[in-house]
Amino acid sequence: MTYQERQRFKQLVEEVEVLRERLEEGDPEEPVTRGEALELLSLVEAAVQRMSPERWDRALDAVAQEAARRAGSRSGFGGD
Repeated sequence: MTYQERQRFKQLVEEVEVLRERLEEGDPEEPVTRGEALELLSLVEAAVQRMSPERWDRALDAVAQEAARRAGSRSGFGGD
């Protein structure tokens, strides 16, 4: 990962943290506003644009492998 990519990633993480704090301050029963939804969409779009298809493939593969590993480790519970 290049320095610029790390900086963009750090900025994205900071934006997510700020939005989380703002959303947590509000009433949990209150619906998300259109402005908040658009802000969420902007963050998702930024994350998607910063990942190449190859990175998405690797990320999804890692998630699938971890899910399979966890499912395999749980299959032994109560069976012995």
